[in-house]
Amino acid sequence: MFQLLRVRSFAVCLVAVGACVCFFGSVRLATAADNATAGSSVYHADPQHLWNRLHAALFDRVGPDGKTYRPDRIEPLLWPGTKHLLEDRFRDRVLALLEEFLKQKGETLIEDPLKRAVLQRDLWLVFNWLEGEHSNFQPPELTPQKVSASRHQLRRPLAAVIGRLALSPDQIERLPDNFAAAVASGEFAKSYDPTKPDQAYLPPELFAADGPWVCVGRSDGGIVARLHLRDDNGNSFTNSTFLVFLRLPDGRAATLDYLQRLRDEPRDQNVANTTLPKLPQFPKGTEVALVRRALLIAAPHTLTPTALTESIQLRVYREVPELTPQSLKGGGNNVRSWQSSFEFRLRRSRLFAGQAGGLHAAYPTQLDFKTGFGNKFRDPFDDSLRSSETFPLARQESVTGVCFACHSYPGVYSFNSFRNFRGGGGGDNGPAPLAAMSLAEVNQAAIKWKLDRPNWSSLRRLLAE
Repeated sequence: MFQLLRVRSFAVCLVAVGACVCFFGSVRLATAADNATAGSSVYHADPQHLWNRLHAALFDRVGPDGKTYRPDRIEPLLWPGTKHLLEDRFRDRVLALLEEFLKQKGETLIEDPLKRAVLQRDLWLVFNWLEGEHSNFQPPELTPQKVSASRHQLRRPLAAVIGRLALSPDQIERLPDNFAAAVASGEFAKSYDPTKPDQAYLPPELFAADGPWVCVGRSDGGIVARLHLRDDNGNSFTNSTFLVFLRLPDGRAATLDYLQRLRDEPRDQNVANTTLPKLPQFPKGTEVALVRRALLIAAPHTLTPTALTESIQLRVYREVPELTPQSLKGGGNNVRSWQSSFEFRLRRSRLFAGQAGGLHAAYPTQLDFKTGFGNKFRDPFDDSLRSSETFPLARQESVTGVCFACHSYPGVYSFNSFRNFRGGGGGDNGPAPLAAMSLAEVNQAAIKWKLDRPNWSSLRRLLAE
């Protein structure tokens, strides 16, 4: 959903320097002391612990510069064009670790339910990648026969380990609420400060049932944030619930009234000299939040929502300019003066150490690889043409600024949960019947959607064996 904004050459240099500092402050480069089977200490203090070695085999990547990248990120560094895990030596390494896990009853080596839950979600993401699209390889390309054979060898033991890690529904219910822990830590501001437009904040009342933030769902039982949940077009990492929250500056009653107006007001009149319908507009100061929370597979093989927050994206509409052809055409360049955007991401190291619920506020200049939603298909780690001088910065995008690519229109016209005007507004992008919903109702809609997905059907069959 993202793109970098064009700036002048001098500004680019400044951003690149700052981004370089932020990137290397958040990504561990393995040293020469790390051998081919060593893992980080994310799940256990011993890097040679089985859980660490398995995680490293799936999440660590070696770049064109010859360095091993070990980022603590919510998605693995896997793309549709990734050959890693499908080529013999990497596949065989993972197979050996999965077999070791099954033979040693690896699920008993760590008792902490939170760590079991996170490792299960990690492995489940990899399984979905296996079930997804595999194309656009860098030369030499893998043949379809090779891809099929490697997938066939990996999927069954991977599914078996996922099943072994399943918690009971009661254990999942008792998992900690890491968003609440992040708020209680006092590490983050609690509200948006217009005098500090780059200061990230976490609103404590975000999940309050009767608070100023309204959880938005669809009255027809469908899912919100549909593009984020699409598991085609290269996005395999959809084992989550996406929650959309809306807050108008005058409080909950005003937000509820606005949603009603958005549903009921006629939309057949176009705004002057544009092709867009006239809609009731956001007031200045409106805030939108997109919260990604993990789904888990509970014993016996049932999809279960959790309070484990994986990421939070916040946007504040500092200004809502008039909708004109000029504001539509120039939105991508001007939107930074209209909106403030923030993102928090889960880090396992912080989560397991009890630091601010594991949530990390992205720096204004922080860059990362784009995986999952909106990815570029090709695997930058497989690109031998990228020299050590240009990797990894040349293949990364802004973390906090990339939302603007899909949400750059003025006010409500960038609220894609209602209608994706940038996507043409037709078909599945038509106006959605938005309404206030409980968390339970939105979770249930997400689970209903997931139950119909082919990747879940494949995993469920293997879990039942």
